[in-house]
Amino acid sequence: MLVSIMLIEEIHYFASQDSITVSGKIESYFRDLFKIMTLIGFILFYIGLILRFTHADDENEFVAARVIWAIDVELWWLRSLAFIIVIPSLGPHLVAIGKMLKDLLFFICIIAIVMTGYGVASRSMVYYSNPTLFNDTTTDTSFDGRSIFRQIIYPVYYLMYGQMGNELADLDTYPDAAWSIATQVLLAIQMLFVNILLTNLLIAMFSKRFDQVYDDTKNIWHSQQYLFTREYYTRSPFLPPISLGYDIYHLCRIVFFAIRQMCFKKSADGKAKVFKMIPINNNRIKEWYEFEGASTYEYAHAQVKSLKPTSAVLPSGSDSASNENKDDTNDNANDSNNSNGDIRLTKDDLEKINRSINDLKKEMQTKVKESTDELKTQMQILINKICPETNTE
Repeated sequence: MLVSIMLIEEIHYFASQDSITVSGKIESYFRDLFKIMTLIGFILFYIGLILRFTHADDENEFVAARVIWAIDVELWWLRSLAFIIVIPSLGPHLVAIGKMLKDLLFFICIIAIVMTGYGVASRSMVYYSNPTLFNDTTTDTSFDGRSIFRQIIYPVYYLMYGQMGNELADLDTYPDAAWSIATQVLLAIQMLFVNILLTNLLIAMFSKRFDQVYDDTKNIWHSQQYLFTREYYTRSPFLPPISLGYDIYHLCRIVFFAIRQMCFKKSADGKAKVFKMIPINNNRIKEWYEFEGASTYEYAHAQVKSLKPTSAVLPSGSDSASNENKDDTNDNANDSNNSNGDIRLTKDDLEKINRSINDLKKEMQTKVKESTDELKTQMQILINKICPETNTE
């Protein structure tokens, strides 16, 4: 019951997205990794619930429901990491973890190819040629998913953590055999490539990614705070199950006005909530507008500079190498010059904004004065026409 109420709340949140089209709502909703975890959590819960009641009499089949629910609980615990966004010292680390997951996917693709190659080659030479060669036990050589995972992927994967199992013991049983020597060589190359090269590459990628996030911690946390506040504004002010009535009412309201707009061509919901940051001090709005104008100008200037074609072409051979070395030595100077240029550009933008505001004030004052003089003239003419005797006297 509680999970169903939470699902209704998520549907209300999805329908309350700012995007007008359904595709825009989907893109906006699933931009966050935690929303994807929430959807998977709901799906696993209802799958486990169905298996719970359809296989309640069979203990072996009932295990499937328990396994799915156990995975679902693990997923919901990971989902609770979203609540540490409000902590400035921990929130940006979630961004670092998300970026590291992308690097990890790249690492997994490479290591899966390498481990599968070694697993297939070594098992074809050692075990599949003679399944009863070691300890009078028969190796499962059937070609199905479970045996492939158990005999190839599973033992080779744990080689990355230094757990050899029976790998070396089986090879040392026949040290002079050709297949044993060849497998020993493949194992040495496998350990060298995976445990030393790829593992250190992954650590270096993680370190670089963390440094990038750490340098921009403040901006990342402010962005997370905004998104968290925006989501809180859209959701119900009550916790489940108290929020059920609130969510159902707003869902019915959204459906009603959507049907009204589509079928009867009438206006949309005029009382729909719009998220807007309202400052306490009215002068803050002026500062925001000035900041938006300066930021827009700076972004446009940067885009124009990036679109300018470069005419310099690097020569080949030793000339290109020498030019690359010269470019490397000038990187620090270029970075400092770029930063100084950005500061000067920002100052120029602010000065232009101030001049524009002053010109606008002067123009407004001139127009107001002209309008006032014209109004006085018209009033005097009107008075003269109404009371000509006073004018003659």
